[in-house]
Amino acid sequence: MARYFEDLSAGEVGTLGTYRMTEAEIVEFASRYDPLPIHTDESVAEASEHGGLIASGFHTFSAVNSVVTVEFKRDLAVVAGLGIDDLRWHAPVRPGDELTVELSIPELRRSETDPDRGIYRLSVSGHDTDGGEVISYVDSGLVRVRGDGG
Repeated sequence: MARYFEDLSAGEVGTLGTYRMTEAEIVEFASRYDPLPIHTDESVAEASEHGGLIASGFHTFSAVNSVVTVEFKRDLAVVAGLGIDDLRWHAPVRPGDELTVELSIPELRRSETDPDRGIYRLSVSGHDTDGGEVISYVDSGLVRVRGDGG
């Protein structure tokens, strides 16, 4: 069953789920998309200020975004994404970390140019196994309104 703009509530807050980061996945992602040795080479990473492998920031973003997509957006009548704002990586993510994904809806408004659409802003954060914030960002997008938009 699809959810629409009217089914969302500004101020809504919740924990969506978790994502476990594995060493193999960290190395595989970084090897393709962010091949810095701190993400791909255990011996180099151990000798660095990080003291071991850390995930690429964009891997962390992708993992957190996958939880947002599966647990929040998959049944939402999304038309398109509008952008990501205020993306910040607060701390490194390590192999074995389980990321807990939290979401709030700070803003909802009807589109001024298209009455069949609403605009959402989602405030997203990810926390590591110890509860420390590792990533935060604001995700904006278009969602259909129910019926004729009137």
